[in-house]
Amino acid sequence: MSDKNGDLGPSTFTSLVLSLSSTTWVALGKIADPVTGKINMDLKGAKFSIDTLIMLRDKTKGNLTADEQKLLNGVIADLQANYAETVFSAKQEEKKAESGKNTQEDAGKDAKEKKESRDKDGTKSKKNVEKKNKDVNKEKQEEKSKEKVDENVENKNEK
Repeated sequence: MSDKNGDLGPSTFTSLVLSLSSTTWVALGKIADPVTGKINMDLKGAKFSIDTLIMLRDKTKGNLTADEQKLLNGVIADLQANYAETVFSAKQEEKKAESGKNTQEDAGKDAKEKKESRDKDGTKSKKNVEKKNKDVNKEKQEEKSKEKVDENVENKNEK
């Protein structure tokens, strides 16, 4: 980056775009932080950097060379795709973790419901169990539908 004297060279539009791009890759956790050498993820910072590049593209429209425009558009497209993939993966991991918790909670609820569904003489009320199972399944389906809608809305907003 710098020469023997520590000179960084001329400041150019390309160097600005590449600097913002590098910052975004670090924030996405795709490359190590050059200062600490550690991989960290900062999705808010990544989004801010991508939004800054988009703003820069909008503000410089008509004033860039063909090569600068191609570079800027390519960098933005790559970063947006990786941002979307990273957010999606993070949400999948979150769902897996939450699913593990829900499985344990559901097992506890099922045991409680079975206990409550016993009649006074100790026999299971089959109708009560079936009704509660249908209600639980319906709630799970509704929750999955809401998650898919929320995910689609987020994906559209990110584009």
